[in-house]
Amino acid sequence: MGAAAIIALGVWTIHHPDKNAPTAMCFFMATVLLFAAAGDIRILARGGISGRPRITRHLWRMCFGLFIATGSFFLGQQQVFPAFLRGSILLTLLAVMPFPVMIYWLIRVRSSKAYKLRPLATPAPVSP
Repeated sequence: MGAAAIIALGVWTIHHPDKNAPTAMCFFMATVLLFAAAGDIRILARGGISGRPRITRHLWRMCFGLFIATGSFFLGQQQVFPAFLRGSILLTLLAVMPFPVMIYWLIRVRSSKAYKLRPLATPAPVSP
C-alpha cells in the first residue's frame, strides 16, 4: 500500500517538474518498500523466523530507518547548523554513518556464535 502511494507520487512528480520534488527518491523508496514487503510475505509463508535471521532482518530495517532520519536531518536541515558546518563533509559523514554501522553489525551477528538458534529447553517432569 505504501509502495503504491510512493509510486503514484513519483509519477506525479514526473508530470509536474515545476514542483521541485525528488522523483528518483520516490522510486528508490518504493523499491525498498517492495523488497521489504516481498520479504515479509516470504517469511509469513514459511511460518516466521527466529534467532540470527530475525536479528539481521531487524538490523537492516532499523538502520535503513536511521539512515533516512540522519539524511533528512544532517543534509536536509543544514540551516539549523552553524554556518561553518553547512555543506561540510562532516554532515555528509554523519548522514551516511548508519550504513557502515549496519554492515559492521550484520557481519558481527552472522559470524558470532552468540546469536545461533537454540532449541527451547523442555521443563523437567514434576514427580508427585
